[in-house]
Amino acid sequence: MDAHLFRRVTDTLIPLLLKARLEKIQSLSEDVYTFVFYTKAGKRQLCFRFGRQHSFLFLAQHTLSAGTAPTAPVMRLRKYLQGHHVIASVAEPFHRKLWLFFDTQDEVTLPKGTMPTLVFDLREGVFLKESTPEEIPEETVAWPHGHNLEEALEQWQQWPVLTPDLRRTLVHMDPKDAMALVCDLKEGSGDIFLYTNPETQDIVGIYAWPLPKALQKNAIETSGSDVCALLEQAGQQAIFATVLHAQEKEAQRQRQQKLKKLKRLKKNLQDEEERLRAMCQKQDTAILLQQNLWRFDPSQKVKELVLPQYNPEESETLLRLDPQYTIQENMERLFHQAKRGKRGLIHLEERKEAMEAAMKDLTLLTSPTNQQGKAPTSFTEITTLPDNVQGFCSSDGFLLLRGRNNAGNLACRKIAKGHDVWLHVTDGPGAHVIIRLSWPGQEIPEQTLIEAGTLAACKSWQQNSTSALIQYAEIRHIKPMKGAAKGTVKIDKLLFTRNVPVDHTLETTLALPAAKRPTP
Repeated sequence: MDAHLFRRVTDTLIPLLLKARLEKIQSLSEDVYTFVFYTKAGKRQLCFRFGRQHSFLFLAQHTLSAGTAPTAPVMRLRKYLQGHHVIASVAEPFHRKLWLFFDTQDEVTLPKGTMPTLVFDLREGVFLKESTPEEIPEETVAWPHGHNLEEALEQWQQWPVLTPDLRRTLVHMDPKDAMALVCDLKEGSGDIFLYTNPETQDIVGIYAWPLPKALQKNAIETSGSDVCALLEQAGQQAIFATVLHAQEKEAQRQRQQKLKKLKRLKKNLQDEEERLRAMCQKQDTAILLQQNLWRFDPSQKVKELVLPQYNPEESETLLRLDPQYTIQENMERLFHQAKRGKRGLIHLEERKEAMEAAMKDLTLLTSPTNQQGKAPTSFTEITTLPDNVQGFCSSDGFLLLRGRNNAGNLACRKIAKGHDVWLHVTDGPGAHVIIRLSWPGQEIPEQTLIEAGTLAACKSWQQNSTSALIQYAEIRHIKPMKGAAKGTVKIDKLLFTRNVPVDHTLETTLALPAAKRPTP
């Protein structure tokens, strides 16, 4: 994040965070932290990523959960800051630092003693300090003028305001336009400019000034004065998508480990099955001994018995016995072992069914690693869909999942992430539909919402109507109801409802083509 953009961000953040209460601190990865504040505008999540190349800071309306145990640094931050209010904030934009000063007893004015201070350093990370009002930093920087701009560019090390991104821009501009841009940046106002790749829709850059045509290439330019909205749009891809990819990669690693354990268990169960079947076969030996018991003294202890042949084609049978027990006791032990083997096989079959079902679920949810390290698309996250789940692609490129039956509805909810959107027709039975999202709060186009609702209506009690009322909710707010019929759920928080047309042709036109269909 360029220092000029960071300056615009902090100018917007400081008034919003003043008197805000810090409620939650998380670490999404080694270089990404999130801080949930209750501000005047409501609940907001401050997302921070540090590093020399991919640093970013923005305020999000939608929160992303870590899903992992807090680290020691996070626990220390929680101990001193969680539940406290921001009483002052200062930015050092050209050092790319933001200082937040917290109260110690929920005061709203600066205390006389030390106070816990949270320092965001875009290069080095986030730090906890104890500061006094006298230690509040004040950054002063010099700006080049028209007569010395060219000289300043040659000696840019002495001019912190001539950041690398700005220098790359100025060399493509007319000297007068370059000086005008420097003057505008000095004022610290104006629009923010977002650049998007038209083919992949990836955000390739966000700046506090418009890029010259030579640097824009084929990128689509979007500008506006709403710094928070544009930063959130860029930050969702820069942080949320990357973090979700890392979380998916870790979840995949854990699934692979579980899959290996299940494969070892499968081998052990196969060995156990052979042992139990061998025990069951002892019943034939016990029956044979029972049929010939009249020939011997049942109370006799012997190592082996030779049973006579019944016809010329058969040979004599040699039975080996345990000499510790009598012939009668050996026979009873053989019958007992055979019964144990049969009971063991019944329980073994139940264990095998559960193990095979778990292996199938893990195999379906295991996804290939993205070797390029890019954010995952909704199609690459799933390599194979269960047989009871249908896959569709909306006109805007979103992956839509629909259950074929109650088991398929449950499978859809298992595949979905907590921030995915769930759909269902109101006031009656129907299929569950999931809209897969790349990150929490990702904007869903209107056409995709309608198409997903239509797919839900086409497999519901409203399938023969002209229109249907569909309810939308995040999957994390969908909970199964105990004691209710299978597939019945309750909605803890509804996003909205809307009427959609019932068009059965979409089931064919939106079905995943062979090129995009997940393959087994």
